[in-house]
Amino acid sequence: MNRTVYRREPGPVPGLRHNNIRPLNGEDDAALADLMERAYAGTVDEHLGGNSDGAVEIEGWRPTAVPAASFVADENGIVAASLISRSGNDFWLAYVTTHPEWQGRGLGTAVVAASLRALDAPVLAGVTDGNTPSERLLATLGFTPVPR
Repeated sequence: MNRTVYRREPGPVPGLRHNNIRPLNGEDDAALADLMERAYAGTVDEHLGGNSDGAVEIEGWRPTAVPAASFVADENGIVAASLISRSGNDFWLAYVTTHPEWQGRGLGTAVVAASLRALDAPVLAGVTDGNTPSERLLATLGFTPVPR
């Protein structure tokens, strides 16, 4: 599948806030793995990185993770997450996930907005072509496609 890279320059982040957004902590990995599997099931991104195992994805993300800029929506359990990674000098929005039962409430946008506020740096994101919800979320927050 083709992917489009998006970029957002630092600057003011729209006032999208939610009361139950908190920084990621080291005890969240199992809940994040479960969230990934539920959120991606049946989507164009179902086979995360060539597999469907959220635990494998989280384990692969951890070496490049930026926990201080990664946030979750916690509603008596993690229902959305924005996971940031670093590659060289570049920050990447590695994963944005929202539990299917919680979609459409702005939680994905709120966790990404929290990540952007924490970084105040350029951020890149790769989106599988056809992932319309992610494309809309990024456009809402000021990301633009990088010319190929």
